[in-house]
Amino acid sequence: MLLLLLLYWFLAGQGFTAVHFIGGATLFLFASALSTYIVLLDILEPKAQQDERLSHLTREILHEINLPIATIEANLTMLAKNNMTPKEQKRTDRIKAALERLRRLYTELAYSIKKEILPVEKEHFDLKTVLEERVAIQRELGRNPFLLTLESCMIEADRIGLEQVIDNIIENAMKYSQIEASIEVTLRASRLMIRDQGRGMDANQILHIYERYYQGDRSQKGEGIGLTLVKRYCDEAGIGIKIHSELEKGTTVRLDFDAVTLR
Repeated sequence: MLLLLLLYWFLAGQGFTAVHFIGGATLFLFASALSTYIVLLDILEPKAQQDERLSHLTREILHEINLPIATIEANLTMLAKNNMTPKEQKRTDRIKAALERLRRLYTELAYSIKKEILPVEKEHFDLKTVLEERVAIQRELGRNPFLLTLESCMIEADRIGLEQVIDNIIENAMKYSQIEASIEVTLRASRLMIRDQGRGMDANQILHIYERYYQGDRSQKGEGIGLTLVKRYCDEAGIGIKIHSELEKGTTVRLDFDAVTLR
């Protein structure tokens, strides 16, 4: 505004009329807008180029990872055509299970990388179906029995991210439980409960469970980031999370999907 007033004073002193002032002001504003655009372009263009290079590199890496997965899958298909002994069939089944896990890790890796570059699209899906799929995968490990009580619950959410959340919670329940101990998975009225009968946690451990790299039991494998990722996802999605645990009595994780449930 001050610059426009100075411009008017200068033009008036030179004998120009208000019409000249309007024309000059318009030219001035256009020049200012153009200058601002050029500056912003100069700032933003390198970031766009950086994102494009990162995206290109990501596609190449994911392609290279996918090649051996496809090769293993093709060879398994060929082996399945042969008459195998029960022992060979059992080994082949183990390879198939490992391949499925590897493919899942590939999908999660691709998801994690793309999530840092592009916004994640939310999907409409039945939470019950996702829970059944995730539990079926864990059952293939031949460890803990699962007790499922599931109602249909349509939600809108980042599906792959939610699958990672469920996997983390279930894997923790299995990790800290005896093999024969059952794990309850209950879904009612947009509320999910996953309960184990494991070693549980004391009050001090509960205070630190969401801290990155924290592990209540150093003897167990893991990086201590699982529940940190679970909490971050829930906070971003608007999903409530509560964890109750007692030593030698087990842990119960409750998730409230009310905010993302489709009515």
